Amino acid sequence: MRLDNEGLYNLFKRKGVQNLFHASTVATSITFIEQGGLLSRQDVEDGGLYQTPQTSDDIDKLFDVFGDVFLDTTDLHKYFSRQNHYGPVLFIFNLELVLDTDLDIWVTKDNPINWDRHSDLTTNYFQSVDELSEQWGSYQIQRKMITVRKPARPILFKHLIGIILDNPKVLINENISLSKESRTALEKVIGGNDKLRKMLGWRECGHCFCQDNYLHEVRVPELVQKFLPTYHAEFEE
Repeated sequence: MRLDNEGLYNLFKRKGVQNLFHASTVATSITFIEQGGLLSRQDVEDGGLYQTPQTSDDIDKLFDVFGDVFLDTTDLHKYFSRQNHYGPVLFIFNLELVLDTDLDIWVTKDNPINWDRHSDLTTNYFQSVDELSEQWGSYQIQRKMITVRKPARPILFKHLIGIILDNPKVLINENISLSKESRTALEKVIGGNDKLRKMLGWRECGHCFCQDNYLHEVRVPELVQKFLPTYHAEFEE
């Protein structure tokens, strides 16, 4: 159910939501930067572009959300003190994007991977800003996902204020630095775009388990998919 843009913006302001976030892999992020904005997984697929496969793709197609762009109301890496499972690149947007009436914005009550296949829109989405306001505290922050319905084009980069990259401090295959290779790949695709270049920065972690997890919990093939560009010699789909 589409929510009123201005009402949603005002609710977010009252709830202390300052920015919106989208996490992705380096390879998928390169596609976004090349195309000038976030794309739904449907639009990347239809355009014959590259994106890192996700186990949720079939579920997203089943529930007709494969063509939507998903955003979070908080930096889940920071919130959970661990890496974001969708990828080490975090795109940060200002809240004013919600005021763009060209965007058809819905808010989920849970991640679609947890939806029942027989559920309906009233079960899966908040039906109004008032309902979202009344039930705000009843739903965990990661379950309230912002979805831009079927934009069919690159969107949101005019509202982009930051691109933050995880520094895993991990070497793979003896001498390949994920930090160096991922940063180099993003700088290469940004090229001479001074605006984006100034936005690109490292994540500064304090009491966080991300680096320990990258070292001990994430296998090398997954690290390769998350941190390396498709043209890297070590990259395998």
